Amino acid sequence: MRHFFASYPWQRVCFSSENPSSCEEAISEVVRQAMEYFIPYSDVPVGSSARPWFNADCAEAEKRKHSAFLCWVDARDRKAPDLSSKKRAFNHAAKSYKKALRKARFDRISHIGQKLSAQPSGSRAFWSLAKSVEANFCRPTLPPLVRPDGTLAHTAREKAGLFASLFAHNSRLDTGSATPPTLSHCGTSMPEFHIRNKEVLRALCRLDVNKASGPDVDEADVHE
Repeated sequence: MRHFFASYPWQRVCFSSENPSSCEEAISEVVRQAMEYFIPYSDVPVGSSARPWFNADCAEAEKRKHSAFLCWVDARDRKAPDLSSKKRAFNHAAKSYKKALRKARFDRISHIGQKLSAQPSGSRAFWSLAKSVEANFCRPTLPPLVRPDGTLAHTAREKAGLFASLFAHNSRLDTGSATPPTLSHCGTSMPEFHIRNKEVLRALCRLDVNKASGPDVDEADVHE
């Protein structure tokens, strides 16, 4: 991972835009890719029993993603001039792969739903199919929330919006008719900063790869 970050063309890929939001998104994408490629993780079995929805379209999209990744890595190692296009091709293949997985899951759930509607309610086949459908969804950890108008917020987006509006309402101060203060301009601006490969490599080399996870101070000191 150190070599990946040290040899990555940060200036050309991440800092070519003057928009800070675009730079932030590009940096986040690079960090996520490094985590995916170099940090070990446990994966689920890929057999047909583990992923019954994984069809031929998913397998083909997975092959295209892997092929695009190898082309991008080869172009990066050779410092080829078409590195950016290879990177875009890999991103496109990765998004297509995720889209194929979502579509395959949705098609299987729809197929099970059609079979479920054809079964007598309460029968053994009905409950077997119902459990298959339930296994494809995540169970929320928060119960439905009540909005000020009395309706319920069920989805994660609705609950997040309700929490945000409640936080914004409680964060307002009743200033009455007070006029907000006028802040004078300081006349200075933040200088332009640069992130260089050598500086990133030097910082990564100073990290202790054998350091255990957890807080750096004793738990008793934290409570004090």
